[in-house]
Amino acid sequence: MRSLTVVGAGAIGGTIAAHLVRAGFPVRVVDADREHVMAIREEGLRVEAADGNWRVEMAADTPESFDGDLHQVFLAVKAPHTRTAMEWLAPRLASDGWVMSIQNGLNEKEIAQVIGDARTVGCFINFFADVLEPGLIHYGGPGAFVIGELDGRTSDRLKMIEGWLTPFIPPVVTPNIWGYLWSKMAYGAVLFATATTDETMADCVDHPRYRPMLRRLGVEVVGLAQLQGVQVMPFDGWDPNVLQDVKASDAMFDRVSRMMRANTKVHSGVWRDLAVRHRKTEVDAQYGPVLEVAEQNGYAMPMLRTLVNLIHDLESQRITRGLQNLEILLEAGS
Repeated sequence: MRSLTVVGAGAIGGTIAAHLVRAGFPVRVVDADREHVMAIREEGLRVEAADGNWRVEMAADTPESFDGDLHQVFLAVKAPHTRTAMEWLAPRLASDGWVMSIQNGLNEKEIAQVIGDARTVGCFINFFADVLEPGLIHYGGPGAFVIGELDGRTSDRLKMIEGWLTPFIPPVVTPNIWGYLWSKMAYGAVLFATATTDETMADCVDHPRYRPMLRRLGVEVVGLAQLQGVQVMPFDGWDPNVLQDVKASDAMFDRVSRMMRANTKVHSGVWRDLAVRHRKTEVDAQYGPVLEVAEQNGYAMPMLRTLVNLIHDLESQRITRGLQNLEILLEAGS
């Protein structure tokens, strides 16, 4: 096979690249973090996981040091850096090359604006990982992995990608990738809400006072997806189709909580951005487009807007993390 290039070797991209190399596939990573790249070059990419610690050697470059063409690309940069990455990537992409987004958000639309729908592959992921230090990734455990063409058709490249990924997490090939992506947007809103506190994700989801609020937050996002004719899809215990039913959604949140408690990563990447890295989150890149669609359709999203504002205030340290922020969301949804 032609070498696969993973652009963005952080938590998600690095984890996938490491597992593919471990399975014997030729992979090259490109990352803007020079320290991370140098650590990979010198010591390999190290992975801490529940089943043990291990390392793999792989070719690693910064965008400045990369030389050559790109053919098969997994794009795994943070959502806010998608446009910049695509501006670097597009001139280097071979005429028969393609890009698959391995990101959070609805970035497939932005990628397709640059290289076209036919050269863009959709992807949905739901596993937990963190970069602990340059060259070291903590992998929290497997989760859903779904791939699909943007127009819902089947293709040879989907079969090829499925074969690559199967040794890591066997992916689902779907004709409804947008249904999974919008479902993740609803689930992601819940994770963003938990990140406004220092409680674990599971403790927030299990809190009797705040679970109904988290359910209503999910309902807001799902309602917008349905307004556009998207059939949202279940994954990893999360089923946005039952959010309107209090009893069924309680059972669903119980399943999600059990999965969260079984994972070695107890906080979301959003929380880590706020509490550990002290940097901006992906909230605008992920939910800015959602709020734009809502405004275009005259669809009210008071809870999501409040959540985005809370994240902005936490990023700028105007407020502190705590359950008081869930009280604000509770009021917004009343």
